Amino acid sequence: MVGFKYLTCSLFVFAAWSPLRMESLQVEPVKPCDEIQVTYKTKHTSGNQPNGEIELKFKDNKQTYTSYLFCGDNKNNRLEITETKITELNAGDYNLIIRSKEGCTRHLTIRIK
Repeated sequence: MVGFKYLTCSLFVFAAWSPLRMESLQVEPVKPCDEIQVTYKTKHTSGNQPNGEIELKFKDNKQTYTSYLFCGDNKNNRLEITETKITELNAGDYNLIIRSKEGCTRHLTIRIK
Protein backbone atom coordinates (compact mmCIF):
# COMPACT_ATOMS: atom_id res chain seq x y z
CA MET A 1 0.00 0.00 0.00
CA VAL A 2 2.83 2.43 0.72
CA GLY A 3 4.17 2.06 -2.84
CA PHE A 4 0.73 2.74 -4.35
CA LYS A 5 0.50 6.03 -2.42
CA TYR A 6 3.78 7.28 -3.90
CA LEU A 7 2.88 6.06 -7.39
CA THR A 8 -0.39 8.02 -7.25
CA CYS A 9 1.46 11.20 -6.17
CA SER A 10 4.03 10.75 -8.94
CA LEU A 11 1.32 10.40 -11.59
CA PHE A 12 -0.39 13.55 -10.32
CA VAL A 13 2.86 15.55 -10.50
CA PHE A 14 3.54 14.26 -14.03
CA ALA A 15 0.03 15.22 -15.18
CA ALA A 16 0.27 18.66 -13.59
CA TRP A 17 3.65 19.47 -15.20
CA SER A 18 3.16 17.76 -18.55
CA PRO A 19 3.91 20.12 -21.50
CA LEU A 20 0.96 18.66 -23.40
CA ARG A 21 -1.36 19.68 -20.59
CA MET A 22 0.02 23.24 -20.51
CA GLU A 23 -0.66 23.76 -24.23
CA SER A 24 -4.29 22.77 -23.85
CA LEU A 25 -5.07 25.44 -21.23
CA GLN A 26 -7.20 28.29 -22.53
CA VAL A 27 -6.51 31.65 -20.91
CA GLU A 28 -8.84 34.53 -21.65
CA PRO A 29 -7.17 37.91 -22.17
CA VAL A 30 -7.64 40.49 -19.44
CA LYS A 31 -10.03 43.23 -20.51
CA PRO A 32 -8.68 46.68 -19.61
CA CYS A 33 -10.88 48.90 -17.49
CA ASP A 34 -12.67 51.83 -19.03
CA GLU A 35 -12.35 54.99 -16.96
CA ILE A 36 -15.42 55.61 -14.83
CA GLN A 37 -16.67 59.00 -15.98
CA VAL A 38 -18.37 60.81 -13.14
CA THR A 39 -18.98 64.38 -12.01
CA TYR A 40 -20.17 65.46 -8.57
CA LYS A 41 -21.80 68.35 -6.75
CA THR A 42 -21.40 69.07 -3.07
CA LYS A 43 -23.72 70.74 -0.61
CA HIS A 44 -21.73 72.12 2.30
CA THR A 45 -22.88 71.93 5.90
CA SER A 46 -24.74 74.71 7.62
CA GLY A 47 -25.06 75.49 11.29
CA ASN A 48 -22.34 72.97 12.18
CA GLN A 49 -24.83 70.18 11.46
CA PRO A 50 -24.20 66.90 9.60
CA ASN A 51 -26.22 68.05 6.59
CA GLY A 52 -23.60 68.02 3.84
CA GLU A 53 -24.19 66.06 0.66
CA ILE A 54 -22.37 64.61 -2.33
CA GLU A 55 -24.38 64.01 -5.48
CA LEU A 56 -22.83 61.87 -8.22
CA LYS A 57 -23.68 61.98 -11.91
CA PHE A 58 -22.32 59.18 -14.10
CA LYS A 59 -21.89 59.54 -17.86
CA ASP A 60 -23.04 55.93 -18.29
CA ASN A 61 -26.25 56.09 -16.27
CA LYS A 62 -27.26 52.53 -17.28
CA GLN A 63 -24.23 51.03 -15.51
CA THR A 64 -24.46 50.05 -11.83
CA TYR A 65 -21.76 51.42 -9.52
CA THR A 66 -20.97 50.78 -5.88
CA SER A 67 -19.25 53.49 -3.84
CA TYR A 68 -17.23 53.42 -0.63
CA LEU A 69 -16.84 56.63 1.37
CA PHE A 70 -14.04 57.09 3.90
CA CYS A 71 -13.35 60.00 6.23
CA GLY A 72 -10.90 60.64 9.05
CA ASP A 73 -13.53 59.74 11.64
CA ASN A 74 -15.04 56.28 11.40
CA LYS A 75 -18.62 57.40 12.06
CA ASN A 76 -18.84 58.89 8.55
CA ASN A 77 -17.42 55.87 6.71
CA ARG A 78 -20.00 54.24 4.46
CA LEU A 79 -19.64 51.02 2.55
CA GLU A 80 -21.43 49.64 -0.51
CA ILE A 81 -23.39 52.77 -1.42
CA THR A 82 -25.54 52.27 -4.51
CA GLU A 83 -27.38 55.62 -4.44
CA THR A 84 -26.10 58.64 -6.37
CA LYS A 85 -26.78 61.03 -3.47
CA ILE A 86 -24.87 60.63 -0.21
CA THR A 87 -26.42 62.69 2.59
CA GLU A 88 -25.99 63.58 6.27
CA LEU A 89 -22.26 64.29 6.03
CA ASN A 90 -20.18 66.31 8.46
CA ALA A 91 -17.64 68.84 7.27
CA GLY A 92 -14.36 67.20 6.33
CA ASP A 93 -12.26 65.57 3.64
CA TYR A 94 -13.65 62.39 2.12
CA ASN A 95 -12.17 59.68 -0.06
CA LEU A 96 -14.74 58.21 -2.40
CA ILE A 97 -13.93 54.99 -4.23
CA ILE A 98 -16.32 54.03 -7.01
CA ARG A 99 -16.38 50.49 -8.40
CA SER A 100 -18.09 49.20 -11.54
CA LYS A 101 -19.61 45.73 -11.80
CA GLU A 102 -16.48 44.68 -13.77
CA GLY A 103 -14.30 45.64 -10.81
CA CYS A 104 -12.84 48.83 -12.30
CA THR A 105 -12.36 51.64 -9.78
CA ARG A 106 -12.12 55.43 -9.62
CA HIS A 107 -10.89 57.44 -6.62
CA LEU A 108 -12.08 60.96 -5.78
CA THR A 109 -11.09 63.23 -2.93
CA ILE A 110 -13.96 65.54 -1.93
CA ARG A 111 -14.08 68.29 0.69
CA ILE A 112 -17.32 69.20 2.47
CA LYS A 113 -17.06 72.55 4.26
